[in-house]
Amino acid sequence: MADISTVIFDDLKRDIMSLKIKPGEKINEAEVCDRFSVTRPSVRNAFQRLQDIGLMEVVPYKGATATLISLSSVHQIIHLRTAVESWIIRDFIASNPSPFVLEELEHNVRMQKLHIQAEVPDEKEFYRLDSAMHQFWYERTRCGNIWGWVQSDNNYERFRMLDFVGTQGYKDIVGDHEKLLRIIREGKTECVIPILSKHLNAGLARMGNLIREDYRNYFILDEEDNDFWVNYNQKLSEHPGILC
Repeated sequence: MADISTVIFDDLKRDIMSLKIKPGEKINEAEVCDRFSVTRPSVRNAFQRLQDIGLMEVVPYKGATATLISLSSVHQIIHLRTAVESWIIRDFIASNPSPFVLEELEHNVRMQKLHIQAEVPDEKEFYRLDSAMHQFWYERTRCGNIWGWVQSDNNYERFRMLDFVGTQGYKDIVGDHEKLLRIIREGKTECVIPILSKHLNAGLARMGNLIREDYRNYFILDEEDNDFWVNYNQKLSEHPGILC
């Protein structure tokens, strides 16, 4: 069995990644001790590990807080992921996937549709299905480790969850997934970049003013950043991806 500090680390990491503990929220050491019925050394060990992976900031005599989301990091990982994943999908198309392989992707999309029809969609389950769909073509092209690296970026993964919670844009996401499936079935490699780029950037577009208003305290953001994102979202609204 895992030692108690690992249990605390795993539970707090899950709470931070799922936004149960919000970016910038204080995490009280004494309360964590009470929650797990442990002494401070075990909690401090877990706090240090969370700080090491960028999910917590611990300041002596002031306490611990969940780190803010770096919008710059989110922006950069989306650019990198667009470049890498577009090649991966094109390689996947070139592999001439069988109807049985495509059925696995189609089943995933059907499950997404079922989940968003619920009165209150389960954002964690939708997040899992969304991730599993993209992970599928990484693994089919022997690039599973790259997908693991993408998902290890805590800024980006928290942003994805915030997009689900804050915008409820599930129908748009599923619609993009259907477009990706269609171009894979039809072998339209020329459409991969415009559709994938629009899809991966759509979270920033959907969040739009929410980043600068409702969730302003969740992000590392200054006035120069604010101007940049206003212009960036304007460009996203003019994206040509719908031509495919």
